[in-house]
Amino acid sequence: MKAPLYNDILAICQEIANASATDNDELRLAHCKKLQVLCATNQNSPKDHPLQWEALADFTEDGEQAMDIYEIALATAEKLSLPVFTASAYLAMALRQVEFEEPAQALIFANKANDAAQTIDSDELKEEITELLTQLS
Repeated sequence: MKAPLYNDILAICQEIANASATDNDELRLAHCKKLQVLCATNQNSPKDHPLQWEALADFTEDGEQAMDIYEIALATAEKLSLPVFTASAYLAMALRQVEFEEPAQALIFANKANDAAQTIDSDELKEEITELLTQLS
C-alpha cells in the first residue's frame, strides 16, 4: 500500500476515534462519511485496498451493513493476493458475529481466518485468531 493512502486512512480513523472519545456523534458521522467517500473514490482503481474497507466496516454501526463492507474488503484482499488482509477481514467478521451472539457463525469465520493466516508472517494476528478459536470452542 502506498504511504499517502495509508496515512489518509489512519488520519480519518484517528478523527473518528477522537470524535467518539468526546461523544461527538455529529463529528464522528462526518468523519465516517469522509472514509466512505475515500473508499468509493478508490473502489476498483489502482488505489483500492482492503484496509480502507475493513476500517470502514469497523466503524459502521449497522452490523449487517458492516458485514457487507467486510465482504468488499475480502474480495479486494483476494483480488490483490493479500492474505494478511484476508485473515484480518475474516477475524473482524467473526468478532462481529460474536457481537450478534451467533457463535456458530463466528466459528465459521474464525476458521476461515485461521486458514488464511497459515501463509502469513504476522504472529500477532495469528495469536488473535487462535485466542478467538479457543474462546469459541
